[in-house]
Amino acid sequence: MSAKDTFADPGHWAVTAFSATSLMLGIINAHLISGTAIGIIIPTAFLFGGLVQIIAAVIEIARGSTFGAVAFGSYGPFWIIVGLYLQFYAKTVAPASVGSAFALFLWMFAIISLYLFIASLKTDVVLAIILFLLTVTFILLALGQGMNSTSLTETGGWTTIIFAILGFYHAASGTITSTWGRVLLPIGPLTPKAPAQTGQASHPPMTPVDR
Repeated sequence: MSAKDTFADPGHWAVTAFSATSLMLGIINAHLISGTAIGIIIPTAFLFGGLVQIIAAVIEIARGSTFGAVAFGSYGPFWIIVGLYLQFYAKTVAPASVGSAFALFLWMFAIISLYLFIASLKTDVVLAIILFLLTVTFILLALGQGMNSTSLTETGGWTTIIFAILGFYHAASGTITSTWGRVLLPIGPLTPKAPAQTGQASHPPMTPVDR
């Protein structure tokens, strides 16, 4: 029995965690609630956005999914770094350099998101849109931090809200399919899938598995 058969697909769990944490930060960046609520992001970033995705990344390695391992193994540490920065390291950066320093960090993840978006074009429509919006969001937030632009940061908050909602939809699709045995929330697979065996759900995997 292969690892792929042993482990359940962790992608829907990881995307749920990423979407929930992202939505909270997006609401704050879009100024729908006060920025003083940022404190709730820290424990969420550590435990839900961060730890869950790292665990999922390890499982994806065992299942043979490079895409899932890289995606969750990148965005999981992203949230832990954000939590550590807000909690411990923000005060170590000179006030005049805070914007450019955080912009540098965001630009790195814009690059990661861009090539994950390209890879996602072999998965499904919803996931590809999520990663496209995620790339745009990192660019907006990086520019907003670097230029000290409230409007760019706020726009990035709104795009965060959109991709987070799509992320919830994607995770819900996989989770519901696994229990109902059929697709109730379509995600638009971009690659053909072999016919499902009798009694199995016909639902495309969230991440392509290397052969």
